[in-house]
Amino acid sequence: MLQRALSLIGESRRLGKIAGLFLSRSFHSFSSLVFSLVVGKLLIVEDHGVYGQFVAQVTVIQAITEAGLQYSLIRYLSRSLHHNEHGEVSSILRASLSLKFYAFLIAFILIASWATAGFFPILGGPLRLPHSPDHLSILLMVLLSGFGMSIFSFLDAILVAHQKYRQLVYWIPSTGIVRLTLLSLFYFGDSGHLTIQQALFSFLAGPYISVAIFFAIFPASFFERAAPGDHRFHWIKRLFSYNRWLIAASFFSILSDWMEVLLLGQRSDAAFFHAARIPMQGFLILLATMQSVILPRFSVLETSAQFFQSLKQIYRYLVPGLVLLLPGFWIFAWFLPFWYGEEYIRSISVFWILYPGFLLRLVFAPLGTALLALDRPVVVGLEAGIRMCSGILFNSILIPAYGIHGAAWASLLSQTPGWIFLLILFYRYHQSGVFPVVLGRKLVE
Repeated sequence: MLQRALSLIGESRRLGKIAGLFLSRSFHSFSSLVFSLVVGKLLIVEDHGVYGQFVAQVTVIQAITEAGLQYSLIRYLSRSLHHNEHGEVSSILRASLSLKFYAFLIAFILIASWATAGFFPILGGPLRLPHSPDHLSILLMVLLSGFGMSIFSFLDAILVAHQKYRQLVYWIPSTGIVRLTLLSLFYFGDSGHLTIQQALFSFLAGPYISVAIFFAIFPASFFERAAPGDHRFHWIKRLFSYNRWLIAASFFSILSDWMEVLLLGQRSDAAFFHAARIPMQGFLILLATMQSVILPRFSVLETSAQFFQSLKQIYRYLVPGLVLLLPGFWIFAWFLPFWYGEEYIRSISVFWILYPGFLLRLVFAPLGTALLALDRPVVVGLEAGIRMCSGILFNSILIPAYGIHGAAWASLLSQTPGWIFLLILFYRYHQSGVFPVVLGRKLVE
């Protein structure tokens, strides 16, 4: 009896930690949403467009500099820590830092090339850069912001691997709190006025101050341990082999999601489009929650029958949930001009085109999560690549012809080929009981 009571207490504590971590991550995403809403409210339309394109560029740089390490560290570091293999822990960390350095060099070369192109009007126009030399400070902030966010996710993975959930609960919200605090100080310290430079600096500083907080709550002395050179190179190769398709999937997916904001020529158009995409940040919270709930469930399944039985149960709840989200068509259409002002009326028609795409992402999210459980990163990367290529095609046709509304239609239509690809694969999986082989590859062990 006593043993069962202790077991129940231990289980309740574990569930409490999981719930706390979920709420902490939700707050982190929610604070990002609030930051974007406040910045859009306080900036003029053209500066809001600069901010929207800045966030899109930062997200791309973050995808490059993360190098997929947020996934591989949890997989390999957790295993080594569990077996108390301290030498291997040092080798993995040194290898991951080397990969991050190489990724930063790639991002630096990209930004440097972009900065150089800004001095040539024939190149600066297609790249949507501010007039030189103003673009230099913005691109520097893009590089530092993207790298800072990648360090944040890197340290997040280290805490997860160490199962330091209590520290995670307190630390994860720090970036959002720091950003909102700095934004408030700039706004009220400048007599109720906010400049684009202040907004971008608040966004930039958040993750770096969070890094300082990380080392205050979690003294990571293992970073100082040396690792044999041959072991480090072994783990560089192994981590890259594990990450390469996940890196491609992350980069392709992010570029696909933000392509329209990057390609819109007029700053005002970028502002209206970014405002119409704001509800997408709320959907990202739902997507992250859905993945955290169903991925562990999928990971223990072995047969196609088990997968499709589980998918049926998920869609039994998902479809009614989507029906409950339908009033969002009218709620967000009212909210956009209410919050941003009457000048954002143009965002409403853009939002009506984008919103069905937001809902469809929720529909297909379980299939993408199932691919991770099935150990199919090649398919994840290929599906994201299909969406990116179709995005390039549709945007190159529709934006010159129809402007901001063409961008909205391109955003919706470009997702469709990837979704059709998933449906074909899972239909064949359901029919044959064997998942189709794509390029004959799986994750390395």
